[in-house]
Parts: sequence; structure tokens; C-alpha cells
Amino acid sequence: MPQQPAGRSHTVRCRVTRLCATVAAVGAVALVLPDNTPAQGQQINLVVSVAAGGSSDIAARTIANKVEQMGGPRIVVENRPGGGGATATLGVKNAPPDGRTILLASYATHVVIPSLPGGTQYDPIKDFIPITTLFSFPVMLAVHSSVEAKSVAELVALAKRKPGAISYASQGVGTAGHLLGELFAKSAGANLLHVPYRGAAPAMIDLAAGRVNMMFVGVLPSKPHLDSGALRVLAVTSQTRMREVPDAPTMAEAGHPEVDSAFVWFGLAAPAKTPEPAIRSLHEMFAKAVAAPDVREKLAAQGISVGSSAPGELLARIKADTARLAPIIKASGTKK
Repeated sequence: MPQQPAGRSHTVRCRVTRLCATVAAVGAVALVLPDNTPAQGQQINLVVSVAAGGSSDIAARTIANKVEQMGGPRIVVENRPGGGGATATLGVKNAPPDGRTILLASYATHVVIPSLPGGTQYDPIKDFIPITTLFSFPVMLAVHSSVEAKSVAELVALAKRKPGAISYASQGVGTAGHLLGELFAKSAGANLLHVPYRGAAPAMIDLAAGRVNMMFVGVLPSKPHLDSGALRVLAVTSQTRMREVPDAPTMAEAGHPEVDSAFVWFGLAAPAKTPEPAIRSLHEMFAKAVAAPDVREKLAAQGISVGSSAPGELLARIKADTARLAPIIKASGTKK
């Protein structure tokens, strides 16, 4: 049998050795990568605490789709409504900390619910790792057209002349509309009547019909009633004026800087002990998605403001919002 030249034999052995080493390295990456970073071809479960079709659900799905379009892993949005957000949050707390199950966290899940009497079955700081903020909802102070006040100052004066006679609707106990109403009542030194509803839709129906006097509400649900003249905007709770109602002053301009909606945020959180590389990878993917111009424009048309933050910034925000809102929640008598 003919023998191969020694030089050629050596070359073949080297190539085989390098090939084996490469295969081994690829195998090692395939074994290690799922435990550290969400990789192409894997699936991430994004748990949302509200029913499908709501504004926050639509925003979450829009951003998740963009992550996929930009080359990220497949993202499955799973709606788990219940308990004001506690059901979904508790489920993610108990999920494996591998970066494959994350929560659409919010001021409700990480600030309001933990501040309620009796506490919760999870600790928003110890049981989760913040990833990034995603979006927020600028909110307006709208009154029914029958309310004689044409400005915030006139509304405060009216409320003081008629203690308890001015009613404000909210989307429910502990919601942004409720907390903003409490902040406004405290800032104004006025006694307002809180009328909670089960969601924004029924509250808006009664506000537009004049059965309640005022409400802190988002742009999208109120726009038809603003266009018809049933409602008018007295101020906005954002830090700057809103392009949808450019003539409406901010609450700070109206003399009530304490009444702002900076706490109305939505973001991402992962179970505690999720590896840092996975957190970093998730942050990069979602921050890139919310920075995309088409995402910003699409959600801005729905009255939603998008923007990311570092994990440490979101953690600081949760702590600051809790310190600010917990006393107000307790004083308002809000219960589970």
C-alpha cells in the first residue's frame, strides 16, 4: 500500500486537529450560551400582567416584534392578568433565572402593589433584577365641558368652595389616575371625591356624559371626546407640554409641580439570580428596539413615549417612587 509523504501526513493531522478543536469549541458555546445570553434561535417569554389588546400590551408587542426584526430571538408575549399585576409578577419571580422568562414590570407591579396594606408574596427589589424602562404614558387633566373652571387655578378655587362636590374618575383603585388625583388633592389642599371604575373605558364613558367632573387620563382614550367638545384639557402631567394639546400648560406651570406622571413607567425585569450576561444582552436588544424611529413614531401616535434606561437607573427609580408614593397610598386607604 503506498505511503503518503510525511509532510502531507503532518498537514492532514493538523487540519483534523484544528477541525476537532473547532467542533469542540462550538459545542462548548452551545452548552454555555443558553445559561448566559438569549441567543439567536432561542425563545424568550415576555409575561404581561394585563389582558391582550390594552395600550401597554400593544406597546410591549410592538417593541418585542422590533427586537425580532433586528435579529434578536423569538419573543412570545404571554398575558397573565389578575391581582392588579401580582399574578404575573409572582409567576416570573418563580421562573428559572436563565434569561428566558422576563416580566413587563411597571409602577403598579413594583411600587403600588408592594405598598398596599398586607404586602405581597414578592419583594420588588430582592426578587427581581431590573433590565430597562421601555415606555410611559403622558397623562392629561381633563374636565367635562359643564365644569365652569377654565384653568387649574379656577378648578382648585371651585373645589375649595364646594368641598367634596368635585368628583374625579379613575381607572381603578391604585391606578395612575387614582394616585394623580390624590397628589392633586394634596397639592391643592382640596377635598375631592374619588370615583373608581374597572378600567379606563367605563370611566371615560361617565366622564364624557358628565356623571363625574374630572379625570387624569391618557391621550388615546380621550381624543374623540376632546374633538367633540365633551371634554377639555386644563393641564398635562408631563414635564413638557404635549404636542397633542400644545396650549395646555404643564401641572408645574399651573403651580402644582408635585402632580407629575413620571412614575407611570413600564419596563422589563428578570427573576433574581439571572446571570449578568443575560441581563446585559436583554438590555442591549430592547434598548436598540425602543430607539428605532419607526417604533417611536408608531407608539407616539398612540400617546405613548418610549425610552430605555440602565438597570441601575430603573432600580433607583423604583426606590424613589416607592418612597414618594407609599405614604400617599397608605393615607388614601387603598386596599387590595
